[in-house]
Amino acid sequence: MSFLMRLFRNKTQQTNITVCGLDAAGKTTIMKYLETGEFVDTSPTMGINHEKIVLPKLQVNVFDLGGQEDFRPMWHEVNEKSDGIVFVVDKTDVLRFEEAKQAFDNIISTQVQNDVTVLVLLHKNDLPNGMERSKFIDEFGLSTLDYDWACYSTSAKTGENIFESFKWFVNELKEALSVG
Repeated sequence: MSFLMRLFRNKTQQTNITVCGLDAAGKTTIMKYLETGEFVDTSPTMGINHEKIVLPKLQVNVFDLGGQEDFRPMWHEVNEKSDGIVFVVDKTDVLRFEEAKQAFDNIISTQVQNDVTVLVLLHKNDLPNGMERSKFIDEFGLSTLDYDWACYSTSAKTGENIFESFKWFVNELKEALSVG
């Protein structure tokens, strides 16, 4: 049974989760790690990967959105129907940091419900260099968000903080949905 299935196994509602971020940030790799518990090399997502996890009392719709610029216009329709947003940033891709921030700001300002839960993953922590978490939180303006949010440094290669971050995320979603 996958990690997500174990977290949601005794619930009675439906929830939509969106995983987005720029291309090559590691979104699909993170989702595969959650499913298998190990690193899986993936191909770029073209459009939307949708996974429906049907459990005894809950259906979880996970939408993994392609991050290429051509696919970003479709983010709006999916994000506005989501109870939770996972935004993945490649911490080593400093040349695209501003582009990632603009994409995130666009999601937060125009594409989400008021009560959405936000998980930001500063990903590829196994690689040298890149932005530190505390500086990232400041520069991304996360502390000014009016949402339940958290930011974790993660690595799908080592598994660092993958399960921990999603445990926080799922607990926040369950609380927001009033699911025990």
